[in-house]
Amino acid sequence: MRVLIAPDKLRGTLSARAAAQALSEGLVAAGVETICLPLSDGGEGFLDALGGPNRTSEVRNAFGIPAVAPWRLSGARATIESAIVIGYVPGVIPDPAGAEAASSYGLGELVAEALRAGVRQVNIGLGGSATTDGGAGALEALEGLLPFDPGCAIVLATDVTTRYLAAAGVFGPQKGADPAAVVRLERRLAVQAELLRARFARDVNVVAGAGAAGGLAGGLWAAGASIVPGFDFVAALVGLESQVAAADLVVTAEGRLDRTSFTGKVVGGVLAAAGRAGVRAVVVAGQADRETIRGSPAPVIDLSERFGDKRSIEATADCLRQAAPLVLAAWL
Repeated sequence: MRVLIAPDKLRGTLSARAAAQALSEGLVAAGVETICLPLSDGGEGFLDALGGPNRTSEVRNAFGIPAVAPWRLSGARATIESAIVIGYVPGVIPDPAGAEAASSYGLGELVAEALRAGVRQVNIGLGGSATTDGGAGALEALEGLLPFDPGCAIVLATDVTTRYLAAAGVFGPQKGADPAAVVRLERRLAVQAELLRARFARDVNVVAGAGAAGGLAGGLWAAGASIVPGFDFVAALVGLESQVAAADLVVTAEGRLDRTSFTGKVVGGVLAAAGRAGVRAVVVAGQADRETIRGSPAPVIDLSERFGDKRSIEATADCLRQAAPLVLAAWL
């Protein structure tokens, strides 16, 4: 029996790679052959899913503090994850001032370094950023390299279809913005949209996904980048379809399973691939919405239900290992 383990991260507890490893250990102990394929929808874990880092650079984080950012250089291709470069800073509690001050400048610094290294494609996972600056900071750091050379592909992998001007209202509160700050951020994005139109002759307001990473996607798109669905992009690069077809069972996982899990996210994408291949699948979730479980096309194992909320959060890897018999029972 061959089991393909293709999880997303379990946000706040385990990376996709760590989750896959824990599930694998439990299944191998049960006498099952496993293949680990950690995935990402363009957000956290994007770099890990595409090979992991082999370079580091000093850039500024979202709050202007010098930080070391890992990234990947493979041949003429660079891979960058915005959550690593300009994501939330541990220990910094989001507040309205921080939400407005956070800048994408450091992401631009890293892209500029990759371009100056002579790469012909830069893949950027956009998600988990602390910023809502509409890409203004990144474009400032890229001054002299804009618009992007048409011979170099800048690919923006996103897990949302949010429009540019909606970024403040949709994501601002998650980043600490109170209602007044959201209004100010919306006004700033509107001004930035006009500046981008005047500079690059591209209207960021008409592009789905331009609001990803607080509008960073729109700013880079205006300068010549392309926006693609993150899960589909990663799945194609890692050969998900062929891996699924060669498996007897597919196991996917994420931190919280709800109705959004089936709209452009890893769990939904993996289950769809399993359905096309006629391969059975099982979902493992740190926590799962009851209604979503009832409507799921595959059996769902809810760690919080099986092991309790406290243990599922504090000892997630152990819970995943112990879930192996449950996974096999669900398959049978």
